[in-house]
Amino acid sequence: LGQKTSEIARLTEERKKLQEELGALQLSMTPMEDEPEAAHGLTTRSELIERIRVLGQDVLDGVKFGFDN
Repeated sequence: LGQKTSEIARLTEERKKLQEELGALQLSMTPMEDEPEAAHGLTTRSELIERIRVLGQDVLDGVKFGFDN
C-alpha cells in the first residue's frame, strides 16, 4: 500500500508539471494582437520561413507582372 501511495504521489506531481508546461506552451502559441493573418497557424520556425519565402515570391511575381504590363 505504501508503494502505491508513493507512486500515486509521484504521478500526481508529474501530472502537475505537465499541466504547467502545457499551459506555458498554449500561452506561447496565443496569437499576438498585431500578428498578421498569414502567420496564424504556423507552429515552427521552418513553417514561418517557408511562409515568408512564398510571400516574397508572390511579391516578386507581382512586381514582374506590373513591370511587364
